[in-house]
Amino acid sequence: MKLWELYEGKDYKINPTLERILKATDYIGNPQKHYRSIIVGGTNGKGSTCAFLDYLLVHHGFKTGWFVSPHLVSENERLRVSNILISEDELSYYVKSIKPVFEKFELTYFEAITLIGLLYFKDKNVDIVVWEVGMGGRWDATRASEAFLGVLTNIGKDHMKWLGNTVDLIAREKLEIANATKIFLIGNNRFPLYPMGVEKALEQNTKLFVAGEDFEYRGYIDKHNTIIEDFRFLDYHFKSLKLGLWGTHQIDNGALALSSFLSFYEKPDEKAIKKAISSTYWEGRMEILRENPLIMIDGAHNVSALVKVIKDVKRYFPDIRLVMGSLKDKEWQKELDILKEYFDSITFVPIHYKRGESIENMSSYAKGIGFKVDILEDAKDIINLKDDVFVFGSLYLLGELKRVIKG
Repeated sequence: MKLWELYEGKDYKINPTLERILKATDYIGNPQKHYRSIIVGGTNGKGSTCAFLDYLLVHHGFKTGWFVSPHLVSENERLRVSNILISEDELSYYVKSIKPVFEKFELTYFEAITLIGLLYFKDKNVDIVVWEVGMGGRWDATRASEAFLGVLTNIGKDHMKWLGNTVDLIAREKLEIANATKIFLIGNNRFPLYPMGVEKALEQNTKLFVAGEDFEYRGYIDKHNTIIEDFRFLDYHFKSLKLGLWGTHQIDNGALALSSFLSFYEKPDEKAIKKAISSTYWEGRMEILRENPLIMIDGAHNVSALVKVIKDVKRYFPDIRLVMGSLKDKEWQKELDILKEYFDSITFVPIHYKRGESIENMSSYAKGIGFKVDILEDAKDIINLKDDVFVFGSLYLLGELKRVIKG
């Protein structure tokens, strides 16, 4: 049994609180106390930063747990031990065995999968777990991990219904992951995140490191390769670090992950660092599914993420075809406004999910701002296109496409 199947069709009212997950965690014996945890939040880049961190830990001999949110194709993707996904039988066992706990404390789906992770990683006897925050920070269930190290990539306008409609409010919500941590890192030194982060660190008596202030780096893209040319943090200085993930934004994520690792691990091996950084793989993030003709996918899920990605795509693949699908609660109109500055045509494909935005609405708006529009009936039609294509807009769409290709 999958947890997704257990919760399918059940619309739980989300009441933001840590009370449910903390009570449930205590009820099963506080498994999080058997290993160390790192918590990674932010509007964009937290998944990639987690990936770099996990690979750095594995290549230095740690047995790791890695909690991923959301999954693309299979729910098993959410729970990994040293990069090996939880098996179908294991997941089914945990769902069935602690189902009464989900019901007793009326856990949401995300709280339930977090609870499984907390227990699973203990049972697997891991050394350290990397937790990807689901949404925000203040009320996120991953806070039950009691992380010693917190990482915040950046802030932008996303999930505004829950986090607030200004960057100040969103920053305040996300900075709550710093609570009780010993070390905290922030991925940029821009206002208002930097001064608010300094205030939070002083309040928590947490050691703070900030990009551009405490660690510096520069990098570039060489067609299919992304390189951190120069990196400096504390007494460490590394050159020519090739990244396993493509794009200028991955330079930021890679440098933040490396700084996070070096902030607590005192005997790093340069060869292991280079191997870890270059071999890092993360599904759905500038991932190439087919080379000829090209199918590249990315889960750019909000306006700020899209701007970073689309500039790189246009620069290095100028003739690529855009294929897009979106959820109703995303700012797809703003995304199309931005895309029109770089492209004249776009192809839409529906997402077969209750939150999927209708193709009629998207195509009507796109035509209204001057796009030439094509429409596909299903994700499987993408593989029949003769053009190089870049597929984006929703992780749900990427998941449908990957299922087609795998199947």
